[in-house]
Amino acid sequence: MATSRTELPTLASPGATAVPPATDHVEYPEGNWIAQSVAHGVTVRQAAAALDLHFRERSEVLVAMELMVYYQLDNNEAKLQPDVQVVFGVGRANRSSYRVWEEGKPPDFVLEVASPSTASTDARHKAREYSRIGVREYWRIDPQGALMSSPLEGYVLSGGRYSPAERFAGAGERVHLRSEVLGLELRSARQAAATVLVFRDPATGEDFDGALAEAERRRLAAEREQQVAVREKQALQQRVNAAERDKRAAERDKRAAEQRASEADERARALEEQLRALKAQAPPPEGRP
Repeated sequence: MATSRTELPTLASPGATAVPPATDHVEYPEGNWIAQSVAHGVTVRQAAAALDLHFRERSEVLVAMELMVYYQLDNNEAKLQPDVQVVFGVGRANRSSYRVWEEGKPPDFVLEVASPSTASTDARHKAREYSRIGVREYWRIDPQGALMSSPLEGYVLSGGRYSPAERFAGAGERVHLRSEVLGLELRSARQAAATVLVFRDPATGEDFDGALAEAERRRLAAEREQQVAVREKQALQQRVNAAERDKRAAERDKRAAEQRASEADERARALEEQLRALKAQAPPPEGRP
């Protein structure tokens, strides 16, 4: 069931156009991040891990945690540092910062994890800036459960302003929010240390979160290690087989050489016997009785 439109303070969004600069006249330092609390850190890391695993097969999708976003050329004060961001169509190459004019577009999806020192800024200032640079979806989650009116909020950019994401009752009557950008359904769930994001893939009907993503990452890592071990075993077996083939070939060559030597010996003996026989049959030299 879609909710009524609620507008957050914002400026008109001009969109983003790639403008290859001739020269950057300022430095764009990478960001520094310190988790505001255990709950804050858990929520950020799990959301990034879940999304990174979900999009692992798509090389054109960037998933980043705490990557500094600069959105004005030659102005390193025009910056935002989303807790988590997803960008489609730019690739996964390593970056120390994200520069909108170089990438050709702003992030498509950003997530801010509330803390007592950032909740107000996230709700107003960052909402204005994200909408102004054209971020298509802006999401907020409350890891502590006491900083926002609801544990999870999602906003979709339309006409330069953010409106609430569609809400609907999912499996087990749980309330989900739909992210058209991600193609996923999102809800919050309380775990031991924090309120975290749980994602549902409508294509499979499966739920996944960062804890499950980490377990899946370990499983995939174990599978990769097993595959490496199998390949190394196969390579070793191939070397052993090659050595055995070389040994058998050497033995065949040795036997052939021995056979040739034996045959040569036989021929030599036969020739010696023929020579003795010829000598015995030869007449004595003249003048000898």
